[in-house]
Amino acid sequence: MQRYLKGKRIGLHGLSPEHLRSGAPYFSWLDDLSLDLFGERSDFPNSPARMEAYYAKACANDDLVLMGIFDNVTNRHIGNITLQQIDWVQRRGFIGYLIGDKEFTGKGVAPEACLMIMYYGFNKLNLDRIWTTVAADHAASLRVADKAGFVKEGVLRGHQMRNGQRRDMCVFGALRSEWMTSRGAEALALFTEPPV
Repeated sequence: MQRYLKGKRIGLHGLSPEHLRSGAPYFSWLDDLSLDLFGERSDFPNSPARMEAYYAKACANDDLVLMGIFDNVTNRHIGNITLQQIDWVQRRGFIGYLIGDKEFTGKGVAPEACLMIMYYGFNKLNLDRIWTTVAADHAASLRVADKAGFVKEGVLRGHQMRNGQRRDMCVFGALRSEWMTSRGAEALALFTEPPV
């Protein structure tokens, strides 16, 4: 498959209806509660209709960029990454990701995908700010935010409900002017063909 964002180790590309089918990996990730201990994806059971509605929204709206993360060696669909809540006037967007294939967790794929989509967001989409939130007790995602060049900006106290308890969420942000200086070269080095 031809990749939209071509990296040396992974590629990011738009999804097609075949990735949504009930036998496809993406479908099973959304029903795997162990993949959503710190997020809000699995608050309701997955269904073909929910998958199709989300996919249709990603295809129809210009405020959501949904890309699959693909391993270049095996060509496996191993996760997804999004730029969402894009505000074209304020030039900002929110980043979210999921590494669904457990064989690829803990191997640096998430920060690499974040660096690639952030480079794309700042340089191709002309965004000035990219931000995200991370559960305050999610050590792995806190490390991803650090490796991707996010700066911790604050804490949303008791923002998320999980297992009957409120959880704090950390807010992280990256500004193009700062990020391109601190992480731009590192991100650029991940590409075989930079997005221009």
